[in-house]
Amino acid sequence: MPKSKKASPPAPVTQQSAPYEPPAYDPDAGKEALLALTADLDALAESDFVTLKLDVEAATYAALGVAGFVADPQVYARFASLPKKELDLARVEGFPSACFAMLYALGEARSAGALVTEIKVPATITTEAEEVEKRMQTVCEYLLGDDPEITPELDRLRPGTGNRDIANDLLGYARIYDLRPDVVKADPKHYRPGDKAKARELAGKIIQALSAAMTPKARVAYDRYVRSWTWLNRCYDEVRPAGLWLYRKDPKGEQRFPSLFAAGRPNTGRPKKAAEAKAVTVGGEGGAEAGAATSEAKTSETKAK
Repeated sequence: MPKSKKASPPAPVTQQSAPYEPPAYDPDAGKEALLALTADLDALAESDFVTLKLDVEAATYAALGVAGFVADPQVYARFASLPKKELDLARVEGFPSACFAMLYALGEARSAGALVTEIKVPATITTEAEEVEKRMQTVCEYLLGDDPEITPELDRLRPGTGNRDIANDLLGYARIYDLRPDVVKADPKHYRPGDKAKARELAGKIIQALSAAMTPKARVAYDRYVRSWTWLNRCYDEVRPAGLWLYRKDPKGEQRFPSLFAAGRPNTGRPKKAAEAKAVTVGGEGGAEAGAATSEAKTSETKAK
């Protein structure tokens, strides 16, 4: 009896095919996609890792929905019509596979126990990390609390406890500093030029400490998990801006290309910095963030602010 053909990630095509129905996620296709991305994932610098303080599964399924929409022949043709110097079409074409790889990496990380280990981190590191985090949070909350693009990330970063949460927050605020460099500099009291680099350095040390206590299998699984999420975001950073522009006259344009951080933002959670927080509280899933070579392990030490 012939073997059934494995499902593959949706791939853009140029021929009209109606009605278009993108394939659903399949673990075999996810494994294949992850293996195909090995070189790209290994080439990512740890300093570029993207925070995972959100419901990664929900965010990735939201991304997969976008990937299916973009893979529709008519939609893909609109993306392909954009000037090559304005859009990395290879990232658009690889976006569906990035989604499949992410879902498979998440499943592997869970199976390996890479998201549930509890570990302590040297107090000297956590103390400095909390100080840097508090300064950066104050700057971001005060200057960017009404920025529509940044607000969802501030809401996501605000709640939580534990060393992994500190690492996630540091990387999250560092990313905001990258997005709004001129704005954050306007705070003469709390802004420090070296905080962005220091935040990433401290996050890396925390993740390394967490990783050191993991099994080799869990360590590898978590590394793939973090790198897959970072790669997925790189692809989406090409897809979403282009999509929002192409569908700028479509009333549903924002819904077609949602923020992954907003899509993965849980509705529950206890604020960790209630006195300083200005808006809603939200919680993060388990997949913590990354900032070190081999990242792993989940921490639940209470972080007193």
